[in-house]
Amino acid sequence: MIHMEKKHWKIVQSILSQYPYTFYAFGSRVKGTEKRFSELDLCFMEPIPGNVQAHIDEDFEESDLPFKVDIMNWNLIAPDFKKLIKKDLILIQKRKDGGSF
Repeated sequence: MIHMEKKHWKIVQSILSQYPYTFYAFGSRVKGTEKRFSELDLCFMEPIPGNVQAHIDEDFEESDLPFKVDIMNWNLIAPDFKKLIKKDLILIQKRKDGGSF
């Protein structure tokens, strides 16, 4: 479960649905330890072109979300940090075929 208001979750889903990739959430919004403006931590494990990740980041920055969304490439995360967050990963979008990129 992702801890945020329903209207904010709809914005997150709307943005991610534009991209045909698998995304996981982790961090305080998954563990239930978030504060009102805690960021949403997301990661992806498959290759996503850098320009596409930049578009995703920009979509979140321009959204009406009252918190930051931090998107990380799993393959670039330090091994110690991976161990720490792996148990909390929640699948929020499964890869789909097609898409605009």
